[in-house]
Amino acid sequence: MFYIIFGDDNYRCHEALVKIKEELGNPDIISVNTTVLDGRKLTSKELSEVCDVVPFMSATRLVIVEGLLKRFQGGDRQSRLKGNGNGHDDILKDWQSMADYIKTMPQTTTLVLFETDLDVRASNPMLKVLLPAADKSLELNEIKGRELAEWIRSYAAQHGGKITAPAVSLLVNYIGGDLWLMAGEIDKLITYCSGREITENDVKEITSYAREDNIFDLVDSVLEGRIREAQHMLHRMLKYGTAPQQILAMIERQLMIILRVKDIGTGMPVQDIKEHLGLQPRYPLDKTMKQAGGFTIARLRRAFHSLLDTDVAIKTGKYENELALDLMVIELCKH
Repeated sequence: MFYIIFGDDNYRCHEALVKIKEELGNPDIISVNTTVLDGRKLTSKELSEVCDVVPFMSATRLVIVEGLLKRFQGGDRQSRLKGNGNGHDDILKDWQSMADYIKTMPQTTTLVLFETDLDVRASNPMLKVLLPAADKSLELNEIKGRELAEWIRSYAAQHGGKITAPAVSLLVNYIGGDLWLMAGEIDKLITYCSGREITENDVKEITSYAREDNIFDLVDSVLEGRIREAQHMLHRMLKYGTAPQQILAMIERQLMIILRVKDIGTGMPVQDIKEHLGLQPRYPLDKTMKQAGGFTIARLRRAFHSLLDTDVAIKTGKYENELALDLMVIELCKH
């Protein structure tokens, strides 16, 4: 059997791979007969040699190849093939012969091409050649809207929880389609609610992304000099249990990212900036880039000084936590 699993939904891609493993039989036996290969360095000859190996005390062996398809992705192709002894055309021709090999591959072998970060919008000659040869192909991309809301309800039900429609909507707004993060947040909410239905307030109190979203709102308010709104954001974060030092750390982190974005400039693609700064895939960089346009270097310098003064004031007891943070927000709102 030959499977191709690809797309940008890392969670559902891994779920599909787990399902294939389960269908092959005893997990202990399959584990012994599983080989994972790095497709970025692999040759077609090396792959066929592995696929031809007879399974040990099992009816099948599983061969998983990661990174092969991205090697031929349009746009990244030359950089990924750079340094290889053969030219790109020779490498592509070598791999295109795999479609013929798959027809004669031992029936005891299950081959899976596994690609979780493939840009399906880019041209990919390798994918085009191999798709017709696949017994099954799964393109699993990030889900949105009603499909994501249904997934949340279904996941909660499968794990013994219930969730209201407003709570589902809030989770969608806070987290989006990153199902790894979404599953973790729902698990926390189910544990927190102990059998009762998850409400919108539960999401606000427990979900870490609610606090990150508040930081963006707070920085937006500061940027535009809206003191009352900024203070409201601050007090809401304190109400929902965010520690003063954590608030300082989160604001400092956001301002530091803004500073680094300004240093890079606007000529680089958003995805490249994320990788350059080491940010999470779901980090809303577009919001940060908009904020960066409103901060001058001088204003950022003043903001960092204000954060330092507030930290010292809290630690030395000069001001109560809430008063110190209020004064900081007023200072940050000054242009």
